[in-house]
Amino acid sequence: MKAIHFVDPTKHGFRVILLESFVQSYLPETQMPTLFVTAIPLKYSDGFSVTKVVVPDSVREDRQVKITDLREQLWYYVCIEWENINRYNETTGTDCRILRTLDRFGKGAETTVVKVKNVDTSATTMNFELHSIADFPIRLTAYLQGGSADIVPAQEFVFSEPTNINLEFKNLREYTDYGQLCFIEEPLTNGYTALGRHVAGLSIRKCHFSKLQTKDYELSTSSFEAFPLRRAASGTKLSTTLTLIAVLSVLLYLLTYR
Repeated sequence: MKAIHFVDPTKHGFRVILLESFVQSYLPETQMPTLFVTAIPLKYSDGFSVTKVVVPDSVREDRQVKITDLREQLWYYVCIEWENINRYNETTGTDCRILRTLDRFGKGAETTVVKVKNVDTSATTMNFELHSIADFPIRLTAYLQGGSADIVPAQEFVFSEPTNINLEFKNLREYTDYGQLCFIEEPLTNGYTALGRHVAGLSIRKCHFSKLQTKDYELSTSSFEAFPLRRAASGTKLSTTLTLIAVLSVLLYLLTYR
């Protein structure tokens, strides 16, 4: 069962809006429910988990729960957890998200991957540059999705601090639509909720660009070959100009000192 509708981050915490269907099904008074909110830092050195116990009576109308006293600009697992002690219909569960508090300027982040740039595309390759702001252990998987071509092998990177990545897809088919560049961001941190549930394996999925297409082979090679020709032509023109200047200098000298 999903409990979280959306989350509004602040500099020192999160405001979680619950789904109306969840509140109606799992938080009625007759089931004597208890609600927990847990924030688990993804960087081990950023402190301990913070848990808040919520009285359901306070959230049945506005469906909001808050957790505070967190550090700004840090990533967390944020989990809503519930249980009831109704012996005829006992239920428990949890719903978690990967979230970051706001920085000191009030700016948030929904993904760790920023500044994605398509730096070069040829008939058989695509090259990208990107920057990850993750400062915790993470596995980043990059792949092409949604085009008309065959599946291209994904690429995987593991790191634990902000990193610049050069990404290259090789052996592609010429003049072919490869769709979008997508990422799976999977923190390698784990933790436990208030009721002892293990939290791991969550991920963020996000795609960039649309209709990424390789070039036609003939156009790609003609463009590549034209570069040295232009450079040679430029060199010949420069040599001719220098020769002309030298001849004019000699003539000027002879006319002056005759």
